[in-house]
Amino acid sequence: MLFLITLFFNSCFGSEMAVTSAVQLPQPLTLGVQLTGDAHPDWSPFYEAGFFKFPLTSSTRSVSTYSMETGVRYHPFSNWFYVEGELGFRQLSVSVDITNLKQDGVSLASAAIANLGTVYSGVLVGGEWRLAPKFALAFDLGVQLALLHTGGITIVTLPGQDDGTDNSVSDKAEMKRISGLPLPQIAVFRLVWYI
Repeated sequence: MLFLITLFFNSCFGSEMAVTSAVQLPQPLTLGVQLTGDAHPDWSPFYEAGFFKFPLTSSTRSVSTYSMETGVRYHPFSNWFYVEGELGFRQLSVSVDITNLKQDGVSLASAAIANLGTVYSGVLVGGEWRLAPKFALAFDLGVQLALLHTGGITIVTLPGQDDGTDNSVSDKAEMKRISGLPLPQIAVFRLVWYI
């Protein structure tokens, strides 16, 4: 899909394509592509995606996140400064080991997994500086506002557990509220390699 969009953009405007890599929050690492048209050099559409998993103390305790976003960076003064509008999706998952949770010496479950999913729009400001003809360094900061969001907690039972215990969690309202919170977005730095 991205290849077709790139081909369309190239045929209509002629463009310079770049590969990007960023260290940012809330998605720690992202890779992407950015286009700059000859006919409209102040507009740069982009697509970025990332995945990150961080084990807390073991493989059963971890935080993982993935996201994808697309948008456009606009340079209103035809210089380093830009404003950015984006639309994206973010999934956050936190897994914890709860085998120590016991009743009468018997573990009730093996893990609890919290999932938060959010479709968001973002508004950011930033800067991009060409350090060489084919290399640039950029940063930006702004806010992500939730458009659609949901969440839930899943309790994973132990294999062979068949005692009729109800492990469901009534958490929809709370998790939906958490997943709908506005989040700051900060790209500490973005490396841009023009091809």
